[in-house]
Parts: sequence; C-alpha cells; structure tokens
Amino acid sequence: MLSSYLENIRTGFLAFVGMGALILLPLVALHYYRYGRIEPRRALVLYGLVLYGLVALALIFLPFPNRENLCQDQQMLSTVPFQWVTDMRNNMEAYGRSGIVAMATSTAFIQQAFNAALFVPLGIVLRKAYGKGVLATVFIGLAISLIVEVVQYTGNMGIYPCPYRISDVDDLISNTSGSLLGWMIAPVAIVVPALPDPDESVVRPGTVSVPRKALALVAEAVVFLVVARLLFPTNAWLQVGLAVAMRIVLPAATGGWTLGSWLMRYRTRALNGSRPSPARIAVRELLGITGLVAYALLLSPHLTNWTGFGLDLAAITLVLLGTFATPAFRRDQQGWHERVAGTRGVLQAPVPVPQAAR
Repeated sequence: MLSSYLENIRTGFLAFVGMGALILLPLVALHYYRYGRIEPRRALVLYGLVLYGLVALALIFLPFPNRENLCQDQQMLSTVPFQWVTDMRNNMEAYGRSGIVAMATSTAFIQQAFNAALFVPLGIVLRKAYGKGVLATVFIGLAISLIVEVVQYTGNMGIYPCPYRISDVDDLISNTSGSLLGWMIAPVAIVVPALPDPDESVVRPGTVSVPRKALALVAEAVVFLVVARLLFPTNAWLQVGLAVAMRIVLPAATGGWTLGSWLMRYRTRALNGSRPSPARIAVRELLGITGLVAYALLLSPHLTNWTGFGLDLAAITLVLLGTFATPAFRRDQQGWHERVAGTRGVLQAPVPVPQAAR
C-alpha cells in the first residue's frame, strides 16, 4: 500500500513539474494583473496549492484501471458510518492480533489515517493563509470530499462505465476530520505563511510596472540595433557610445526621459521626486542594461573557454534578476540598480497640446 501511495505522489509531482509552464505562467500573469506585482507569500501559497492539488488528485484517482476488469457486480457504495472500525476488528480477530500496534498497522486504520492526512494541508492553508474559521473550513473540506466521492461513484463523470473506487461515507468523515485537524494545528505550521491584506499586496500608486519598463527597453533596443547597424556596424566602442548617449546623456539632459520611457509615459526621478543627477543616472545604467551592453560589446568577445562562458552567464543572470525578476516582487518595482542609484520610475500624464497649436 505504501509503495502505491509513493508512486502516486511521484506521479503528481511529475505532473506539477511537467505542467508547470502551462499552469504557473498564466497564474503568474493573473497574479501580477491582480496586484501589480508578484506578492511572495501569496505566490508561495498559490503555487503550493497547485502542487498539493495535483498530488492529491493522483492519490485519489490513480492508478486508472483496465476497463475489462470493471463492472463485476461489486458493491461500490458504502453508506454505513465507521464501517472501517468493524472491518479492522474482524481483520484483527482473523489473524489473532490485538493491541494498539496491531490496530495502528491494520489496513483499515491506515486507509482512514491516510484519508484524514490528505486533507490536513487544506485545513492548514484555509486557516493560516486565508483566515477561514472552523465552520468554513469544515464545510469546504466536506464539500471537496463530497465532490470527489460523487466523481468516483459516477465512474469519473461517465468516463468509465461503472465506478472503480468505492464511494464511502467513512471517506467523507475522514477527509472532513482531516481538514478540521489541519485547522487546529495551523498556528504552529510555520511552512505556510499568513497572507497580507490585499491593500498591502498591491503596488504603490503611480509605480511604473516591470512590463512597462520592459516594453520601453524593447523600443529602445530596436532603435539602438537599427542605428548601430546603419552607422557603425563593426565599431564596438561607437556602439557603446550610442548606448551611453541614449541611456545616460539623454535622460541627464531631459530630467529622466529616454526614448522608451517617453513612449511608455514615465521617467526616472530621484527617490524624493526631484530631478535625478547625472551621477545617479550613470550609476543606475552602468549597473543595469547599459552596463550589460558595454560588457557584451567590449569585454565578452575577448573571453574564451569556460571562464568566458561563466562570466557571460553571471552577467546576464545578475542584470536580468536585478532588472526584471526582483522588481516584480516589490511594491515599488525597483531593481537592484535603481535602489543603489537612489532612483525610481514615475508615471507621467501625457503632455497637453496648447490650444494655439491645435
């Protein structure tokens, strides 16, 4: 029995890994759309629930049977509460066993203990993460268990001509008891975080989002590649000079505007909202995308073997993490380079056209 459980857990985990890109990426998008960022605690609970759900489904419904072995006039519905106690006693008497150890190692007891343990994480998450009360937790556990039993009794909603798992009222009792037990021990379950208030999860008003910054960079990258290819396709120093002009000189002269930020209606400001100094802009860019461009054009071509590959990978990883990954989790959406430089993006309303110019 234990080996079959472990195999089903393995199958559920592999399904989580295999379907991760298909399930998690849309969830990330919805999560980001809802809060304007990826709130770490909510993300941990959300993705943990996906993993828990897939493993639980594998344990409940796998393995799928051969259709030839179905519909043998077996009783697939048990409506007698605590029938497992009678079954356990009969089994112990048949083998002449008695005592707590014999009871705890009997198949009937292990089955019910497993059914209860399966719903313990649900009770923990409902109380610790979502703040549900005991009645709500018990009702949700009972409802989910009832849905599972109905699906099993209907042959997985008609996929099979008859049930291949017994629908048992004892399973309802065990599952519901498991969710209640999870609710009771939730305060000491340090693995599951308490979720913050929705108002504390969303980004701060006026924050420039990571996708907006990414689109601005894409627009500037297109301009940079076209101009660099046309004017000086083989001169790396002039290409770096163009990047510096676009990302450092231009915003220093215009008070934080670049071509991409102008298109996306935001500009770089100091943390207090004032015009950023050229030094702040230079630090911000040399630790960010401009620094990566300079490295890629001037230093990377002269590196060889595994040392060069390692430095390339480290440089790309650090910049991508600092520019896109880390800010996506923060309320202010600031990257590492922005925090060091003391700058931030500020949304700007479109500049109105004077009446005389219309």
